Amino acid sequence: MNDVNNRIFREFTEFFDNVEKSASEISVTMAYEITMKSTISTAIIVLESEGRLEERYWNHLRVQNNILDFLYDLWVGSCHSLAADFSTIMKDLVEYDFILAESIMKERMQSA
Repeated sequence: MNDVNNRIFREFTEFFDNVEKSASEISVTMAYEITMKSTISTAIIVLESEGRLEERYWNHLRVQNNILDFLYDLWVGSCHSLAADFSTIMKDLVEYDFILAESIMKERMQSA
């Protein structure tokens, strides 16, 4: 794990610790922020492990005061949505599960 990922992990841990201390009830906005910051942290780890981000971009992240907040603000300020990618993932999962269930049902019918 590179230094950017280490910082993001530490920043997320601190962020989550502060959330737990500050409120007994988490608002929808805070729940969204927790989810997205967790997802961002994981995405950055994947980018590093797959070597999909050039060193100059890692350097750009290194100079940010709080990398996780910086990336979250970029996300919130963008017009992107996870809905399209998530819908594709859900479609693939449902189709895969259907194929498994259909296969099991055929095996049971042949056994009967």
